[in-house]
Amino acid sequence: MFDTIAPAPAGWRRRPLAACAATLFCVSATATAAAATIWTVDSCNEASVGSGTTGSLRYAAANAVSGDTIDMTGLACSTITLATGSILLPQTNITLQGPGKDALTVDGGHGSRVFQHTGSGTLGLYDLTVANGYFHAAAVQAAYGGCIYSNGSVSLAGAGVRSCSAIAGGAGARAKGGGIFARKSVYLFKYSEVSDNTASAPDTYDFSYGGGVFALNDLVLGSSTISGNHARLGGGARVFGNTTITASTISGNTAGRGGGIYARNFNPGATNTFSLANSTVSGNQALGVVGGVWTNAGTINVHNSTIAFNTAAFADAYSRHFSPGLNVDDVGAYYTDISHYKFKVVTLQSSVLSNNVSGTSSPAADDFGVTRYTPGFNLVPTSGQNNLVLASSSVVPADTITGVCPGLGPLRDNGGPTRTHALLGGSPAIDHGNNTVPYAADQRGSPFQRVSGAAADIGAYEVQQEDIVFIEGFDGPPTCPSG
Repeated sequence: MFDTIAPAPAGWRRRPLAACAATLFCVSATATAAAATIWTVDSCNEASVGSGTTGSLRYAAANAVSGDTIDMTGLACSTITLATGSILLPQTNITLQGPGKDALTVDGGHGSRVFQHTGSGTLGLYDLTVANGYFHAAAVQAAYGGCIYSNGSVSLAGAGVRSCSAIAGGAGARAKGGGIFARKSVYLFKYSEVSDNTASAPDTYDFSYGGGVFALNDLVLGSSTISGNHARLGGGARVFGNTTITASTISGNTAGRGGGIYARNFNPGATNTFSLANSTVSGNQALGVVGGVWTNAGTINVHNSTIAFNTAAFADAYSRHFSPGLNVDDVGAYYTDISHYKFKVVTLQSSVLSNNVSGTSSPAADDFGVTRYTPGFNLVPTSGQNNLVLASSSVVPADTITGVCPGLGPLRDNGGPTRTHALLGGSPAIDHGNNTVPYAADQRGSPFQRVSGAAADIGAYEVQQEDIVFIEGFDGPPTCPSG
């Protein structure tokens, strides 16, 4: 589904145009490409050495201008370890092209942030890994971006960001983006991974946000993974703008609140959206409330997705109830009379929400809920079809299958670039979903058809009919909790 890179933000190019038909558009595009420079990195030396358009990474970063590409595809080494601080990128738009996520790592050596992009455009990272960045702010100062800081946006394709940390410098100071911090938006495409990053603040209240990703504007994921990250608020990601997640997995992240995704804006507009499609949110944990997804977007769409096995320490706080799976709140919505109102709208289509629990001694199942900050009014109507929700503290669409265990296998590699929960033999989700969007493939992408059988399956995973014998003998499903 996202095997090829989606259209990138303006000003961000992967490669110069190779060939073009003789049209006015192509002539214009060719002229633009010709004006850009490709800087060839031929040295694994982390110092600034080189001449002309060839040299080390630090040399290319210091001499490139906006719109240029830094090409590292020909490097003989597999790691560039920084010893003299971050790589500074002052360009408005700049692209770094590597030879492959597993072929090249730019390593901060746990001594510095890796990339510091001060331009207001887009930093593009293709086919490389950024790792072991460390930004520890001075006393009483904030720490933004353990591995990557951008004053604009960050776009990754086939890239990794792992084992980075942003640590604030004292009481009251904030830490944002253990892996990536962007003052604008973050885009992850083509099997990118943000994993095992941490944002922390040495304060009683631990003002840390976005263990993996902090995006002051939008977050867009396509065929990518955010896993194993930690912060107090938004273990996987903290998002203020629109959130669009497709064919991706958010798993194993931890936070005080919002273990997987915290996409919550305290002044949300009616156009603010949260979209989860063909994706899995699983095994995230909150030490407080909401283990999976917490959002108060104006429009929430969940299509052909699985939200399961997320946990929270407790469900009730601040005199309100919070679901540990998918929690929507009505902040920003209001109703005074027929002429003065704004509702939030939730649409659930063909999705599995199950095995999300809160509490420690006797965990209680609660897969979907609406937190009301305006008592007495239901400001979050929910619609959709063909869902399976094991237990809910709020009203779900009328034809939803409830109180029935979906028979999910463990989160694992079932094919494709991201991990999924297979549907085991006899699952009530098989052939009981829909494909209203529609999608050609399930979360795993081609060749895994979205509809294989009488109808689409409910959730992110579609049982392929030729595999039906195999899944009958698959590992037994985890026991579903009681509601």
